[in-house]
Amino acid sequence: MGGALLEGWVVTEAVKAFMALGRKPELYFWRSHDGLEIDLLIVIQSKLQPIEIKLTATPGAGHLAPIDRFIGAAGDEVHPQGILVYRTESERALPNGHIALPWLAFPQWLRARLTA
Repeated sequence: MGGALLEGWVVTEAVKAFMALGRKPELYFWRSHDGLEIDLLIVIQSKLQPIEIKLTATPGAGHLAPIDRFIGAAGDEVHPQGILVYRTESERALPNGHIALPWLAFPQWLRARLTA
């Protein structure tokens, strides 16, 4: 249940960020026929930004396996840096150039990218 609440909060914050700028939210999720799933895809600067949302306080490379597979499949249409929104207070670098972003930092992170 907690994970679903965090996912709902992140999506709500994304909608609010777009609406505050007077823009239609460009938010998607993706699931392949074999079960690969990306929690949230946001169109930023004409590219898809893959985001995984996890309740964990200890993010690891395994949490990003779906993002790595999606980036490999989507090619140039996707930002090469995946984002893991997670439950802690500090940003962390993860393998392959991905980052783990604290859930409370997500709204500011998104606003900065939408206005760049």
